[in-house]
Amino acid sequence: MNISATQLKQQTHLLDNVKNEDIIITKREKPFAVVVDIERYRTLIKEAQDGKIDYKLAALSQLGSFALGGKDFSDLKAEMGNG
Repeated sequence: MNISATQLKQQTHLLDNVKNEDIIITKREKPFAVVVDIERYRTLIKEAQDGKIDYKLAALSQLGSFALGGKDFSDLKAEMGNG
């Protein structure tokens, strides 16, 4: 649903529709804000966070095992006395 900021000010009952659909608020005919149901908001935030975690895990798994200066990380750590 698209409504103008003026319509929202004058007809606050339009917010009752937020459970059924997202509401896009426009100002001077340009999108200004979006009103979403709190449960939908939480779902969107969780999906975004899960996506970031999955992206980072995928990036790490693609790195695999690599050598630092010709030596494995565990070898370098042992040489430093932290092994």
